[in-house]
Amino acid sequence: MECPIQARGKKDLLLDFCAHTLDAKAAAEVEAHVAACPECKAWTDAHMRTWTLLDDWEPAPISPDFERKLRERIALEDERTPWWKAVWQSFAARPLKPALSAALVCLLLLAGLLFVRPWSAPPVHRGVETIDADRLEKALDDVDMLRQVGAAGEASPGQAKAGEAM
Repeated sequence: MECPIQARGKKDLLLDFCAHTLDAKAAAEVEAHVAACPECKAWTDAHMRTWTLLDDWEPAPISPDFERKLRERIALEDERTPWWKAVWQSFAARPLKPALSAALVCLLLLAGLLFVRPWSAPPVHRGVETIDADRLEKALDDVDMLRQVGAAGEASPGQAKAGEAM
């Protein structure tokens, strides 16, 4: 038989032996091994003593007015506790994992609805069009014409006044 202390996960076999829950064949095998193995012998002896002590243990008797005294202490403690602390304790005693998970999901959905905009295609840059080039050329022609008119007006002020009279 393989040593239950040195084999992984086999200590349960020794516990069952100490608790007398093994069948006769398995108990005989373990008993033979315990007789030959000093480690298992020391381990089972310690556990057998523990089982014996637990079997012999007698709890102290409960006084007849134990329940009444306990209820009085609980009531006295409840009177000393502020109302907000009692509410918090009753709230904290409940399992909050499902509620917190649901609140987090709702918060994420709300953030998604408020802050994420629907996708739209970026504006298309078409480059230089012929219309824009034509407008630019016309604007440059107009500027040149205005310069020529301005230069002609500065050269002969009398001619401009004579032209106005006609």
